[in-house]
Amino acid sequence: MKTNSSIESQLKYIYRLQLIHLRLKYLNYIINRFTVFIIRFLLFLKQKKRYLFFLTQRLKNKKKLLRSNSKLNIYKKKIIQLLKLLPKQKKLLPKQKKLLPKQKLKLKKLEMDIEYNYINFLLKKRRNLNKKNNLIINSIKIKQIKKYIRIKELRFKSKIINYKQKKEKINKKIIFLKEIEKKIKKKINNNLLKRYKQIISISGIAVVPVYKKIPFGTYILITQQKYYELLERKKIIIEEISGRILIDFYLANKENNNMKKILFNFY
Repeated sequence: MKTNSSIESQLKYIYRLQLIHLRLKYLNYIINRFTVFIIRFLLFLKQKKRYLFFLTQRLKNKKKLLRSNSKLNIYKKKIIQLLKLLPKQKKLLPKQKKLLPKQKLKLKKLEMDIEYNYINFLLKKRRNLNKKNNLIINSIKIKQIKKYIRIKELRFKSKIINYKQKKEKINKKIIFLKEIEKKIKKKINNNLLKRYKQIISISGIAVVPVYKKIPFGTYILITQQKYYELLERKKIIIEEISGRILIDFYLANKENNNMKKILFNFY
C-alpha cells in the first residue's frame, strides 16, 4: 500500500493523474501539429519551386526556339526574290497586247507564288507575335511565383521563430507535469494504478465523474445504492459496463479547480 490509503484521497490522486495525462496528451498534440505544419510547408515549397523551375526551363526553351526559328526569314527572302523576278519576267514578255497561254500561266504562277509566300509570311509573323506575348505573360507569371515564394518563406521564418518559443514553453510544461505525475503515482494504491493504466490504454479515459447517477460519457444510470456509496467515498466504485473508475461530480469539480493553476500556468 502507498502512504495515503484513504478512499477519498485515492480518488483525488487518480483523478489528478488523469487530468495531467489529458493535458500532456494535448501538449504533445500541439508539438506534433507544429511538426506536421513544418513538413507540409516544406513539401508545399518544394512543389512550388519545382513548378517554378519547370516554367523557367520552358520559357528558356521557347525563347531559344523563337530565336532559332528561321521560317519567317525564309518567307521574307523568298518574297524578295520573287518580287525581283517579276519585273524581269515582264520584260521578257513580248510587247504585244495579247499574251500566249503559256506566258500567261508563267506570270500567273509567279504572282501566285508571291501571294502564297506573303500570306505565309503574315501568318508566321502573327504566330511569332503571339508566342512573344505568351513569353511575356509567362515571364510575369514566373516573377509573381518568385515573389509569392519569397513572401511565404518570410512568413514561414517568422512562424518558426514563434513555434520555437512556444515549443520551449511547452517542453518546460511537459517536464513540470511529468515531475508532478511521478509524485502523484507514489501516493496511489498499486492495484488502483494498475487498473487505471489498463482502462486508459483502451479507452483514453479511466476516471469518470458521476452527476445525478449518470456517469459522463456513458449516460447509463447507476443504481441508487451505488450512487450513495459513491457520495460517501468509502470504497472505489467501478462502472459495470466500461470498467471505469467512478468519482462523484462534486469531488471531480473541486479537483478541476485545484488543478487549474498547475495545468495552465505555462501555456
